[in-house]
Amino acid sequence: MLLSLIGFVVNKMLEFGGLSLTTASDVALLITGESIFTAALSWIVLRERVTGGSLVALLLGFVGVYLIVERSIIPNIPADGGRWRIIGDLVVVAALLVEALYTVRGKALLSKHSPLLITTASIVGSMIFWLPVAGWEFISTGWRMPGLLGWLSVLWLAIMCTCVAYLAWFQGLTKVNASKAASTLFIQPLLGPLLGVLLLQEELTAYTIFGGMLIIVSVYLISKQE
Repeated sequence: MLLSLIGFVVNKMLEFGGLSLTTASDVALLITGESIFTAALSWIVLRERVTGGSLVALLLGFVGVYLIVERSIIPNIPADGGRWRIIGDLVVVAALLVEALYTVRGKALLSKHSPLLITTASIVGSMIFWLPVAGWEFISTGWRMPGLLGWLSVLWLAIMCTCVAYLAWFQGLTKVNASKAASTLFIQPLLGPLLGVLLLQEELTAYTIFGGMLIIVSVYLISKQE
């Protein structure tokens, strides 16, 4: 029940809520920060070994997250709509922290249950929340049938991005530590911003790029710690 709540309800509400306020490029870069949160929670909750190098890497990653959110060294609140982008980034950071907790708690359950059971129970359990929400949406706004592209997008999110991805994630966690597994998320910031620029005409700032580089370096250093 806890995994359903934090992994597929709270996390998704924060993630898509933040995405509606910020850019796909920011979210793609920030997602790598989940590795940092996962590593920190793994050390605290699972008592995985932590070294001085890991702490330095963790600090480096937090600096990268700060630069992506703030887009400057000195904190400032933009006078225009940029403040909503900052709020969106912060909401996504909160979603990543919740997602990291989902990984750590899921890792703890793998000693008793299979990856398939954990993934299935988490997804099905979340429907206790989402079905009433969907029903209220249907009553209040009506039902508009999506087109072919819409249905294909929903199927891709449901099958590949959720069922297959989460099952593969927990299967991998049976072989490695949670902090090491989370380091694979560095692939996301390599593809996400590029697709954001090419498909959505989003703009990347120097601070955003540099912050993303710091996060990638941080994740790499954490993954190399023995």
